[in-house]
Amino acid sequence: MRCVPFLLALIAYSGLWPITAQDYEEDISLAGYHQDDEPEITLMPGDPGPLEVNLGGQVYSRCTVSNSHEYSVKWIRRLPDHSTQEVSSTAMLYIPEARAEEMQHPLYCQATRLSDGQTFEKALNIRMVGYGGASLPADLTLTIRSLPAEDLSTGRIMRQCLFEGNEEVNEQFDFRWLDQNGRVVTNGDALYLMLEDPADLGNYTCEATHRSSNNIYQAKYHVTRPSHAQASQYVVTVVPDAASQVLLGRPYEMLCRVEPMPSEPVTYRWYHNDRMVGSDARLRLPSLAYPDIGSYVCRAEWTPAYSRSGKMSPPPGSVLVTLPGETRELHCEFGQLSSPSVQWFFEGQPLERHPTLNASRRVYRMDRLRVSIVTLSGVEVGHGGTYECRINGQIKQTHVIVRVEDGLEVNPSEDTVDEGTPVEFHCRAHGADQNVNREMQWFYQPFSGGPIQPVDLNPETGFVRQDHPYASHTSFISRLRARKSDEGIYICRLPSEGSEARGRLYVRSTVQYRVVITPPVLKVRVNNPIEFECYVVEDTGRQADVLPNFSVLDSRVRFDQERVAANRVRFLIRSGLTSEYNGTQVRCAVEGTDRYATSIIVIEDTCPHGFRRCRSGDCLPAGRFCDGRRDCPDGSDEDPRLCNECEPTVKKCEYYQNRPPLKSTYMIHWKCDGEDDCGNGFDEANCPDPSIAQCGDYMFTCPNSQRRIPRSFVCDKDQDCEYGEDERNCVGPTIESIADYRHSVRAGTQVTLTCRVTGNPLPRVIWRFNWGCLPENDNRYRITNVAQNCDSPMPSVISTLTISNVRPGDDGIYNCEGLAGSMRAMSNDYFVMIEY
Repeated sequence: MRCVPFLLALIAYSGLWPITAQDYEEDISLAGYHQDDEPEITLMPGDPGPLEVNLGGQVYSRCTVSNSHEYSVKWIRRLPDHSTQEVSSTAMLYIPEARAEEMQHPLYCQATRLSDGQTFEKALNIRMVGYGGASLPADLTLTIRSLPAEDLSTGRIMRQCLFEGNEEVNEQFDFRWLDQNGRVVTNGDALYLMLEDPADLGNYTCEATHRSSNNIYQAKYHVTRPSHAQASQYVVTVVPDAASQVLLGRPYEMLCRVEPMPSEPVTYRWYHNDRMVGSDARLRLPSLAYPDIGSYVCRAEWTPAYSRSGKMSPPPGSVLVTLPGETRELHCEFGQLSSPSVQWFFEGQPLERHPTLNASRRVYRMDRLRVSIVTLSGVEVGHGGTYECRINGQIKQTHVIVRVEDGLEVNPSEDTVDEGTPVEFHCRAHGADQNVNREMQWFYQPFSGGPIQPVDLNPETGFVRQDHPYASHTSFISRLRARKSDEGIYICRLPSEGSEARGRLYVRSTVQYRVVITPPVLKVRVNNPIEFECYVVEDTGRQADVLPNFSVLDSRVRFDQERVAANRVRFLIRSGLTSEYNGTQVRCAVEGTDRYATSIIVIEDTCPHGFRRCRSGDCLPAGRFCDGRRDCPDGSDEDPRLCNECEPTVKKCEYYQNRPPLKSTYMIHWKCDGEDDCGNGFDEANCPDPSIAQCGDYMFTCPNSQRRIPRSFVCDKDQDCEYGEDERNCVGPTIESIADYRHSVRAGTQVTLTCRVTGNPLPRVIWRFNWGCLPENDNRYRITNVAQNCDSPMPSVISTLTISNVRPGDDGIYNCEGLAGSMRAMSNDYFVMIEY
């Protein structure tokens, strides 16, 4: 193995740990607070605690507050910076996978009193108990690689053990190295040896132990000492490609040569700043930039392996371009030599005796154990030329070029780009004798005139400024995609010198935009959260690098706007609106163009769950609509037009076995309950319902009298069993929605919504779209229900709504509704947004 440097210059866990709230508690004093006012908060499970949770397992708890109708409840996570993160917007906490990095922060149930906004919290005491789920890739391979500083010819071994290409996985492991006797050589992923004793030769093992699962991975490395005869047989050199020039923004290539070429296959590794940057004999830098500055090491490996290295590292490198007044260092580095003979030459003459350099009295030499340094303090024009470092017959060169220029310059002075393509300006101060790029100021003025304004340097909306320490006289501003509104004059100023330079940018309009709001109509209940998303695409369908903005015609409406992506924003009214704002129009537009889109907010003052509204405004149970009897004061419950409107909890009775129904409708939870509600058996056909069949019969047997009653009679607030067993142990349904309630889905793809409904009796589950029914006779909508915990006092149903081939019109609000006897529950809103 050989390694040589090349320098490039540029012009100018398994245990238990408790999680509690004490570390992040704050002392909060609220005006008007009284201890007697504090509600009782109960966490089930979680009281008295601790709640044991497996790492990778599920976290579940329900928060109950006394006088719950007076409070809104949610779950939060309190972070170390004292900010909070909402985990669940309901009283139900459900985390499908407990991650260590998240579970180290305490979880709180937070109750907010509706009357005065005061908040009360209770911490969930969690104790992690080991590893509950494998999250490691199945194809993990532990590898050993050499480090740039390794030099086998001198007996210096430097190897690193890691899972290549996966930094996140490496952070989950503890590494150590063992020798051939099983003794720990070092704790960590790096092995460092100086081969001074033959006993150090042999096999070394790297062990990586996963902190949570205790899984152990191993890799072995055999250490041998090559002979000096073999080491001196080969020479590894790095040479620049003959056609390459050291110019910013241009390609640059280097070649790693082994002479003579070994008969065995040779592998190459290139290193820059201790990071591997290439694996071929030829290293190509596609566009030279300032971060590319520094030393490049090529390591060639074959069998047997050996190396030799020498380093000449004047920052920035083998061709050094500098300005008068700057200070530069030329480094000549060498391995551990017994008696190194280091000589410096300038333009072929010994450095110490060169008349020009000695006359300047600005050139200094310093020799240390492994490096010799020549410092040019306050560069002068006469310092330009070729410098050589000669070590025991080896020669290392660097060429110093001194450029003498004055003033401020913006490049390019004029540029024309197409809309959507990159643009960059840089401002350079020639002849400055200090670091001035941070003093530079950038301004912008439209071609149409007007005031000169500072350039927008917000990376999300404008340009990015880059002032690199290696280019201390130059300031850069750039933008990935130019916009027509960027057209104008860009002005660079250096206040300390009172100088100014200008560059002009012209942007050709080649892009037409299309603005889309999703959903186009949003139906919400009073004071429920309101969300829209708006994005911009080019006519070609490509995402535009333009951020739109929302506006509302009604000045009374206050909203928040969040950036989702470079071309997408979100409209939010978290507390919703009252019915007086029904019909509010929302507009989304691209500034400086005539492109916009609008949407309408429809606010419906709905009745409670399981009720429908008469035209008179009264709310009646949905089952009393269209049953042949006039129940609304105005009789509208029997109006055919209202009867034809879809209501998710009500189903139509249809012809069955050539017999007409005696009633027009039946309630959804009456289906397959053992009682003929339609009069022709239609509602009892095709039974049992699969979700109920898993939990036993669809009839209920009274324990004492053995009387069988329809399951829909259970917990309906009417005693049907002789001793009232059908009204015992009733628990209203609770809905556990997943944390991700917002779904952005591309047209033509699929979206899946899931909720878990728990209660007693086993709940029935329906889905709503914009508070109404799902589209009828559309097989793109598929609902599956799976019953769980049938033998427990709290059985549950996991319901999944899958929408295939999503298309415009499917975007809007979806809800999961649970029905258990006479009790109802509605999920939070699921927002489905469409992308194109």
